[in-house]
Amino acid sequence: MKENTKNKNIIRSYVKREGRLTSSQRYALNNYWKKHGVNLSAENLDLKSLYKRRGPFILDIGVGTGDSTLNHAQKHPENNYLAIEVHRPGIGQLLNKIELNNLTNIKISNHDVIDVLQNQIPYRSVNQIFIFFSDPWPKMKHQKRRLINKQLIGLVKEKIALHGRLHIATDWQDYANHIRNLCSSDPALINLSANKLYTSPRPVWRIETRYEARGLRLNHNVWDFCYGFNLNV
Repeated sequence: MKENTKNKNIIRSYVKREGRLTSSQRYALNNYWKKHGVNLSAENLDLKSLYKRRGPFILDIGVGTGDSTLNHAQKHPENNYLAIEVHRPGIGQLLNKIELNNLTNIKISNHDVIDVLQNQIPYRSVNQIFIFFSDPWPKMKHQKRRLINKQLIGLVKEKIALHGRLHIATDWQDYANHIRNLCSSDPALINLSANKLYTSPRPVWRIETRYEARGLRLNHNVWDFCYGFNLNV
């Protein structure tokens, strides 16, 4: 799990402020990473080889401790999941959960999603992308760090498969407005909501994450977005 030290001046959507690893998390990182981890490389992933089968491919970005990923993977064993998370304590927790539940359909990347998309995700290979409660970076001077931006959307459009879907959730109103304005201005994205606010009903399969729970405790609203794609644009 070596951190990529290249391009240090690139603006990232995260800052690593990791607390101390628990003994359980450290054990998982030392013993389970080789089994479930995906190191960064300059070559596209061979998905059939990686998962030892073919199946719908789901990219889950910024998974935290992986509760949502785990829940979806258990309910849909036919899918293959790549969970992307840069914080080692969360990765350690997810590794332990994967082992405890004997799951074989989740792999984990600990690198910036931009690097992963640019270098490792094959063209038109992703059936669904989940981005749930990424850091809203609410201060104006920090908003350049927001994960959901033109660069990310451009990469998503390259990697999404025919009939693919992008699912986003946030509890920060200004970030929701940013997402809506960004995506509605792109003719390749099709908002699948039927209402005038361009938000979608909460999917019944999306469990409440700890980040969502924290937002609800602060009386935040939650906005869900679901997009399809016009790949001919």
